[in-house]
Amino acid sequence: MPNKKRLAFYAGSGCGGCSQSLMLSPSLATMLDGADIAFWATRSGDLTEDEISQLDDKGIDVLMFAGPVDGEASIATAKLLRRKAKRVVAYGACAHLGGLCGLTNVIPGAKLRELAERNGGFIKPLSAVIEVDYVLPGCPPPQGMVERMVKELFLADDVPDVGTVFASSKGVCAQCDRKHLNNPLEEIRRFHAAPPDPDICLLDQGYICLGPVTRGGCGALCLEANRPCTGCAGPTAGVLDQGGAILQSLASLVPLSGDISGEKEHRVLDSIQDIVGTAYKYSAAASLLKRRVNDGE
Repeated sequence: MPNKKRLAFYAGSGCGGCSQSLMLSPSLATMLDGADIAFWATRSGDLTEDEISQLDDKGIDVLMFAGPVDGEASIATAKLLRRKAKRVVAYGACAHLGGLCGLTNVIPGAKLRELAERNGGFIKPLSAVIEVDYVLPGCPPPQGMVERMVKELFLADDVPDVGTVFASSKGVCAQCDRKHLNNPLEEIRRFHAAPPDPDICLLDQGYICLGPVTRGGCGALCLEANRPCTGCAGPTAGVLDQGGAILQSLASLVPLSGDISGEKEHRVLDSIQDIVGTAYKYSAAASLLKRRVNDGE
């Protein structure tokens, strides 16, 4: 085993699921055996700025940062932690993409401005304010991805290349065993109306699933539970905007039947309830949209 690395975990705002995913991981004992702990702050108030300032610059080998950046104080803390760490991991969907919290960026303008003024800024992914070396995606990160991070960051002799995402470069569909029928998309179906067939591709049945545009590596766990992929691991390699990609995919499944006006595509897509919350559930803050800029519809 290589020399022990100095490790730190910092959780900003968020639900706490990321820290729990790590604490419950079978890989935790292995990771701790190969590391010394600088600090383990599972809530933003667990560690003050003064305490962070006293740490040596670059004295932390690996810092795992969970939660989004949500204001001036959060930005200052993130920049200070970056100075103290040689390598930074954006741990979980909120640090990676802004996460569910990022949906507050698209609430009606007046309310958004009031919220932003109170918090000191809009929700941002960690990479919007500091350089991020690695990404561990997911909400929370599934155990297979946590195990990969532990092996590559703490047990291997060589550190991974900067920019490594501890997930598959392929989509969730690559790990999904459902039968693909290439059915046209005639209408959007909702889960409360009728349970889907557990053996058939959800898109073939008319249910929205972000599997085609979402990084795999999770084992398609949601699909195994007969639920759709909601996109928590972020876009696949090469996809610039996850929500735009799934909407484009859905539109391509709508049969034109000689109609080139796009009217049928619009009808199907307009039937999606909460289109932003569906297509950009975790990635709104990291998308090309980023936030609402006015009160227009």
